Amino acid sequence: MVCSVAAPLQSQSVSPPLAEYQERARSSFQLQNGSIYPITVVLEVRGFGITEAGEVQDLPLDTTRIHVKLSEMSFRIPPRGSRTVFYEAKSDSLPAWFNILSAMSGAKTESGINVRILLPHVVYLNQKQPLQKNEVAIRGLEFDPAGKTARVLLENTGPHLGRVYQLTVGDGRSSSQPAAGFPLLPHRRRWAEMRWEGLTAPTKLVLRSTHFTMDTLLPPSSASLAADSSAGASRP
Repeated sequence: MVCSVAAPLQSQSVSPPLAEYQERARSSFQLQNGSIYPITVVLEVRGFGITEAGEVQDLPLDTTRIHVKLSEMSFRIPPRGSRTVFYEAKSDSLPAWFNILSAMSGAKTESGINVRILLPHVVYLNQKQPLQKNEVAIRGLEFDPAGKTARVLLENTGPHLGRVYQLTVGDGRSSSQPAAGFPLLPHRRRWAEMRWEGLTAPTKLVLRSTHFTMDTLLPPSSASLAADSSAGASRP
């Protein structure tokens, strides 16, 4: 019996899971096998997209534009062992992003079931000019008083890739806990959801990116999350 899982078991890991570079990359990542079984690893470079709700969509790599060279494509890692994989990456146009997917087989659960584990090393190749404050627009606010959540729809109106490191909402008296960080892809929208304990909708947003901080008022809230069957929590 073979199981495919998107998240690593406790015994297998990739480090770092995410890396960002300016224009091109010459780097490495490490795979760790903490189990008592040897594992076989097959690497594949894949593209991906991110929906407004933060769902990651697997896509083929655009090899006409993005060029990735790996030090090796398959190998075995002994029990309690590790392996470092080196790679070079560049793109004919920026920004660009891709996954180096490690498919691990040979590990077993405590009950003896064979498990296939998929671990991504996510790479972003950033353009030289960073995302600008005037390229980020707030397109909507939804507040669910019953679920005690608020979510904000952001749009990157420009051609630059950027990353939100911290996002909070407030009402002048209290603030939410920060939402998890996430990328803002060029010309894309992204919902960010936060726990909000207030009885009324938040009125203020504070967003921190690499090169700027946005402190601004929020638009009036629209339909609640409870009434939106397509609502989903944001993911980094």
